[in-house]
Amino acid sequence: MSHLFDHISWNTYMATVGLCGVAWYAFVAWRYYREEITKLIRKFTGNHDHANHLPEALIYEPETQEAVDPQFPEKIPEEATWKPHVFKGESKTLADRLRAYIRAANGQKYDPQKLVPQLKKILNDFPDIASTPERDQINDLIVRECEDTGTALLSKSEVDAWWSA
Repeated sequence: MSHLFDHISWNTYMATVGLCGVAWYAFVAWRYYREEITKLIRKFTGNHDHANHLPEALIYEPETQEAVDPQFPEKIPEEATWKPHVFKGESKTLADRLRAYIRAANGQKYDPQKLVPQLKKILNDFPDIASTPERDQINDLIVRECEDTGTALLSKSEVDAWWSA
């Protein structure tokens, strides 16, 4: 029995025990401290892209100066990718103006005191559409465009209430 471990040197034995110990503690650390480890890794790599982080465009900072409202063009740019409904006539004009205004507001800081009243004003410029079935598609358009551009996080019921305001 004394010759059983003669072919294993002390260096090999210590390296094996050390490797097993490192593997065990790495497993325990990852199992119980995974969130803290990933936060630490993100801190060192500079990657702060997680669910609790708001994009810079959605952080509200009130401006002291009176900002000039962006002018919206008659037609939307060609980069529009999402078209929930094919609008015709007056509803197409409304949809174009809404898309253009939301895209113009995309480059600015999020300011609900300026964005929401302007969107309400655009909706109220088209009172005939408020009683048509296309009202829901217009509401979907506003919510989706604001979400896609990062200008605001709105709900459909919130937007629907703007028609009477």
